[in-house]
Amino acid sequence: MSNNKLLIDLQGNPLRMSAGGYTGGHRRRDMASFNPPLRSADADLLPDLKSLNARSNDLMRNYGQIQGGAQIHLDNIIGSQLTLSYKPDYLELGMDAEWAMEFSEYVKRKWRNHAYSASNYIDATRHNNFSGLIGLGYRQFLGAGEILSVPRWLPNRGSKYASAIKMVDPSRLSNPNDGLDSSRLRAGVRLGREEDAIGYWIRKALSSDMMLNGSDVYEWEYIPRETRWGRQLVIHVFEQERASQSRGKTGLAAMIKNAFKLEKFQDISMDRAIVDAMYAATIETDYNFSQAAELLGSDAEAIELADDIMDGKEEFHGDVGVKVNGVKVPHLYAGERLSFSTPQAGGPNFEQFEASFLRNMAATYNLTYEQLSRDYTKTNYSGARAGLMEAQKFFKSRRVKIISPFATAIFSLWLEEAIDIGAIKLPSNAPSFNAEKDAYTRCRWIGPAEGNVDPLKEAKAMELKADMGTQTYEDACAQEGLDWIEMLNQRQIEQAELEKRGLLRGDDQRGYMVPEQPAD
Repeated sequence: MSNNKLLIDLQGNPLRMSAGGYTGGHRRRDMASFNPPLRSADADLLPDLKSLNARSNDLMRNYGQIQGGAQIHLDNIIGSQLTLSYKPDYLELGMDAEWAMEFSEYVKRKWRNHAYSASNYIDATRHNNFSGLIGLGYRQFLGAGEILSVPRWLPNRGSKYASAIKMVDPSRLSNPNDGLDSSRLRAGVRLGREEDAIGYWIRKALSSDMMLNGSDVYEWEYIPRETRWGRQLVIHVFEQERASQSRGKTGLAAMIKNAFKLEKFQDISMDRAIVDAMYAATIETDYNFSQAAELLGSDAEAIELADDIMDGKEEFHGDVGVKVNGVKVPHLYAGERLSFSTPQAGGPNFEQFEASFLRNMAATYNLTYEQLSRDYTKTNYSGARAGLMEAQKFFKSRRVKIISPFATAIFSLWLEEAIDIGAIKLPSNAPSFNAEKDAYTRCRWIGPAEGNVDPLKEAKAMELKADMGTQTYEDACAQEGLDWIEMLNQRQIEQAELEKRGLLRGDDQRGYMVPEQPAD
């Protein structure tokens, strides 16, 4: 008979003492309750995916701070217009730099006319131009942690191009008949042998749309990721935080709990202030019911006495009235006194408490506290500039990792069709689009101008970098949200017109009139 002893934890599992060198892995008493399960990325995310998305969408709709933070992202990452900077890899294509420059301007002109046409043919619903589609996609990313769209082929609509983008709510990406996940099917994503996405099951309508879409809510459509020659049929963009992660995670996941509590706290504080303001004063009395009952020896007699007193008060105040905001306050009933209330603004520490929450939310949103709260009273130039620089690093990263893949996928679909129908012609010695797709679609996307705390200092710093040769004219224009070729073209036009009108002196190259100095 074995006499071995086994220590178990509160869940009945064998207790293994940590022998490692990391205190964070020890199982001592102060860390015993911190024992999360070790699970895969999908096992952690997929069971909570629906509730996470529903709650984040609700916060985006109804909570001002969350909505404001999302707008800050949009204004700094996309701005009013996302500009294409097209740079075909001419060396890979076997062409020269001169051809690349001419071809780039030729393609950009064609693209701009289509992407920002007032007819909005680039959008299958014809609600948005290109920047509108990108903005809608990024709003999806903020709420659900992923962008989902389905390219459509829609000829005979009056447009030269049949390619159009249909945005899809990521919540519609789900297993047929709401079935269970498996090794090859994860929340609507069909996986290949290497856990690569090879197709998507998209529900035709959410269950909440029964009154709008009828039986469509019970139908799913399977769409392969791409055609056999590589044309995308589904655009699915998300940031993979862990290996084997099949779906995106909302960026609000870490702040949902605290944001919900802060919203409730603000509502309660506001309600309290309103109630305090509604009742500017109260009437207090010295009458004590329990003492009266004790002296009279009977609750019934005390109640009768209380009724008589209340009747007298009602008759008195009905005749005389108590006015606080009137001309005067009359004398009160015997034993009464008037007590004025002071409205409270959420308690003595409300401002500090709210600021602490907002700092936590701002960090989760990768913004500065000043940006999210719109409170710039507690910062100086150095602090504001340091915060702005960190925020701009994040905005650039988001534009490259999230926005650029989505925007480039749309551009690639259009360019493939434009070349195929002859709207854009390739040289006879150039390879085909499908043979060198990556070389033909090499580009970057220019967002809005970077913010400046002190424009003069920033301009001098940019000038110094240019003099040192550490910054190109293209990079400087990109920081201002401009395409450098378009800038040079516009300056050339303006300078020629100024010279034509006699407004530009020969030794002045700045492009504006320099007044002549009066003669002595």
